[in-house]
Amino acid sequence: MFAKVRNASMVLLSAMFLAACSSSGTFTMKQEMIEPINTQKTVSIWIKSDKVPEDEKEEAKGACSLLQEKLYARLITEGLFKSSVIYPNKGDYSLEVDVVGVRMVSNAARIWLGVMVGASGMEANILLRDETGKVLTEFHADGSSATHPLSSESGSDNAVNQLATQITQAIKKR
Repeated sequence: MFAKVRNASMVLLSAMFLAACSSSGTFTMKQEMIEPINTQKTVSIWIKSDKVPEDEKEEAKGACSLLQEKLYARLITEGLFKSSVIYPNKGDYSLEVDVVGVRMVSNAARIWLGVMVGASGMEANILLRDETGKVLTEFHADGSSATHPLSSESGSDNAVNQLATQITQAIKKR
């Protein structure tokens, strides 16, 4: 009997450890894509953090800058657009990323407090508009890092990378 309980405990602990070892993210569609994107057009990326709580503003600056860099390249390499520009430059499409939450855990905190400190995370509401201003799709996306300090995906940039991945996946969903 004791061996069965011990084995079940080991399986449960292993599953928790493995789940904490990778970054993750999700997206939830509010409005499905209403018409296809012309992949030969340009997208203007506009990242806002007006709705981020005051105590997260400083963390949001760096995270938003990193997200902008990741989206700038990824939207092209994923074949979604021919080129990308940063707002206020105009594009044929406008990708508006309204960051609503940021939680960045430092490497020092992760080493000292381990899993207890939790994951870094970032969440945003996203709108893709055409040149007339019509909303083509709307969704909410989030990304989080791994919580385990020994994971290669525990850095705060992994949360931002996951958010960028979720944004591109949601747009690809066409």
